[in-house]
Amino acid sequence: MPITASRSKVWIVIAILLAMFLSALDMTIVGTAMPSIINDLHGVAIYGWVFSAYLLTSTTPVPIYSKLADMYGRKTVFLAGTFIFTLGSVLSGLSQSMPELILFRALQGLGAAGVLPVALTIVGDLFTLEQRAKVQGLFSAVWGLSAIIGPLIGAWIVENASWRWVFEINLPVGIVAMIILITTFHETVEKKVHKLDTLGTILLTIGVTGFLIGLMQTSWHLPLRLVFMGLGVLITWSFLRVERSAQEPILPLPLFRQPFVFFSTGVNLFAGMLLFGLISFVPLFVQSVEFGTASAAGRAITPMLVGWPIAAMASSRLIVRSGYRPVAVIGGLLLVGGSVFMAITAIPQNFVVLASTLVIGTGLGLSLTSLLIGLQSQVPWDLRGVVTGSTQFFRTIGGSIGVALMGTLINLPKSQHLTANQATQLLLNPAKRHTLSPSVKALARHLTALGLHHAFEMALGFALLTFLSTWLLPRQSKDAKQSQISSSSALQQDA
Repeated sequence: MPITASRSKVWIVIAILLAMFLSALDMTIVGTAMPSIINDLHGVAIYGWVFSAYLLTSTTPVPIYSKLADMYGRKTVFLAGTFIFTLGSVLSGLSQSMPELILFRALQGLGAAGVLPVALTIVGDLFTLEQRAKVQGLFSAVWGLSAIIGPLIGAWIVENASWRWVFEINLPVGIVAMIILITTFHETVEKKVHKLDTLGTILLTIGVTGFLIGLMQTSWHLPLRLVFMGLGVLITWSFLRVERSAQEPILPLPLFRQPFVFFSTGVNLFAGMLLFGLISFVPLFVQSVEFGTASAAGRAITPMLVGWPIAAMASSRLIVRSGYRPVAVIGGLLLVGGSVFMAITAIPQNFVVLASTLVIGTGLGLSLTSLLIGLQSQVPWDLRGVVTGSTQFFRTIGGSIGVALMGTLINLPKSQHLTANQATQLLLNPAKRHTLSPSVKALARHLTALGLHHAFEMALGFALLTFLSTWLLPRQSKDAKQSQISSSSALQQDA
């Protein structure tokens, strides 16, 4: 059981926020610098792997980090993740070729996988039920802030310095975060012999990586993609078989047989599909269909990233009054409501897009925050890292699946002379767009809008599945709610 002085909590939260800010900022700042990176390092044919490598390595190790945090303590694992991320940042800034950058971006992702889930686990250890949602609201605000200022910082750095500082800026912040945590966070971990689930770790990593590679590489021929996805599923199935007999499995399967954990996992999976899908394709809609600028595209998803932390902080009082399930159900309803307005018209108006993303962000803040707090309150300390990490793991996996499925729908519409993919490319380039004849421009806009409309209809399906998962969560009696609140308060007293 961790033991931390109360006066150190503020500094611990600051250190965690700094580390999380680095990993969150890295997802938004790099895209702005990519044109300059390609101009310097070349390798445009493989530039997509700069993002894919980071996504893969920041997803598959999450359960491993989470299990290690339960076995050896949060502090050691969190510091290791922050160190690896900072090292990967420095090496990315020193890259002399595109393959080197991809390799070091993968190292960055490997570190980022140990930052967010372990950070949320530390919060679960240190704070009571009533305090936890407020603190996690701050963490949500970090992600929202990074999405807003990331592109701006990236643009400023590229225009006034070298693109390499997009990565090197992480070095001083990472060092400060590690120093604060080393000096303020003290914990005691029960000393016993552990046996890491090595075979399960290898199978999970290979299986998930193979499936995601096949899913994300839309430029590959379909048979090759299906081979990778099929092998990924087969190896993941073997992982599930191994976990049944593992002495200390990285994903304890009996835990996921509990109804609350099972349906919470479903919420995170489907909400991830909706979240990452909208973040990916709402800006595309603004730029290609509404002919908006890059900044206008960024502003389209800003309401979602603002509504989330506000709702997350407000959920603490709602949870204490009514329990986790009602708050999650309300959040699920808001997801459906916001998605409906995006899906019912082929070309939604700008104010509709802004209102919809605000409602969806509010729904995500209520549902995901309440379920995370509920999960942490219902398991012992030595399993809290596993369930916390699983929320991030399944949300990111869901995001990868959702983006791939929505991307497939976007490319389906075509005419006799033009495909949706070609139409989108024409509309995204202002120089080419101005040279198009009115009839070709209208056709290109129609095909692009039709593909995105189908994608937003699928997003509504993701929202409905998320709501259904919240509705199927087990109901809580008043005694159970009070018991969970009391147990959380008792944990705080022990800490």
